[in-house]
Amino acid sequence: MASKDAETVIASYEAVNRRDIAAAMEALHEDAEWHESGVLPEPDVQTGRDAIGRFLEDFLEQWESFHQEIVETVLEGERVAVFIHLTAVGRGSSAEVDARYAHVWQMRDGLAARVDAYYDRDEALAAIAP
Repeated sequence: MASKDAETVIASYEAVNRRDIAAAMEALHEDAEWHESGVLPEPDVQTGRDAIGRFLEDFLEQWESFHQEIVETVLEGERVAVFIHLTAVGRGSSAEVDARYAHVWQMRDGLAARVDAYYDRDEALAAIAP
């Protein structure tokens, strides 16, 4: 089941790269939670597919180009840690972004129940440890 969970997660990132939010949301339970990193000034929590989808649409609107490359996945039980390399160009500003971060997906019955964002690799790995 773990490899199927990883496939589901990876497909979601591929959909976001295509800006296909509806397809990306198929990886989430209807009541899923999305937790932004606590290192941000105002970390946010989105609850439910609709809210998460709107959040991602608003976020992607800020970028002329946006690509997340999955560098590594680590599986532990029903958790999938995804280590990401983001390259993007801001809409209007043309600001270039080159960033690395991680998401930890807590899976339940093949779909994500919760996603947590991390900017520290060790914290992401600790979050999936048994």
